[in-house]
Amino acid sequence: MMITRATEYASLTMLYLAKQPAGKLSYTAEIAEAEHIPPAFLVKVIPRLVKAGLVVSRRGSSGGIELAKDPKTVTLRHVLEAMEGEVAANVCTSSQPYQCHKAGCSLKGVFAKAQAQYLEALDSVTLSELAGLGADDSIRSLPVGSGT
Repeated sequence: MMITRATEYASLTMLYLAKQPAGKLSYTAEIAEAEHIPPAFLVKVIPRLVKAGLVVSRRGSSGGIELAKDPKTVTLRHVLEAMEGEVAANVCTSSQPYQCHKAGCSLKGVFAKAQAQYLEALDSVTLSELAGLGADDSIRSLPVGSGT
């Protein structure tokens, strides 16, 4: 499973906003330049973050965007779900009603376990924590559960 480019850009945007002082409004052009995001793409990402309640957008000459929530309470899962909807490894592990096509299918358990570990990893780190890591690849050293 690979996240979309839109989700990657949304995550970078949210990290950029998390690094700003509380109450500071940021312009999409400054975010696009700082995070190397195509501006035309970014203006399509922002409304989805606003709709999810993660970002507040203010119009006008003194407008801009800022986080709608404390970065200590926003996880990568929030961003991913804002952009892509429910995270599910398979239809049988989603919240949608589903009748398995084969009685006694042994795949659901494996998919459910993989999904739980993925969600645990996304839930385990907040924007505040990520913003403190800097621009290097230190995120790769974060613990991601026991794997059992």
